[in-house]
Amino acid sequence: MSKITKLGDIEIYQEALRLARLIYDLTKNPKLARECSLIDQLKRTALSVAANIAEGYGRNTKKDFSQFLSISLGSANELIAYLDFISLYFHLDTNTLREHYLILSRRIHSFRSYLLRNS
Repeated sequence: MSKITKLGDIEIYQEALRLARLIYDLTKNPKLARECSLIDQLKRTALSVAANIAEGYGRNTKKDFSQFLSISLGSANELIAYLDFISLYFHLDTNTLREHYLILSRRIHSFRSYLLRNS
């Protein structure tokens, strides 16, 4: 694992930001136009994944960082549930985004485990 000297060095953080942008793009779909609360929740949850990684990075200990990674992981899983619902109810193809979030979830979990082992 390479040395982390700044937040931008954390690959899962960069990936979470990239995926949040894709979620924002999804919310522009006309089928979701009237779903203001769903759109708001999608955006907030997508940003929560990245924001909790960032907040954890700013903490003093690996244990604290790992706790925020757990919260980030919960947000990623919440987002997967929203994507499943959108696919089911609105008949939009969210499979690619869903797969990206599953991969990101595994990576967050692995990074969290690494921090806990090395704290």
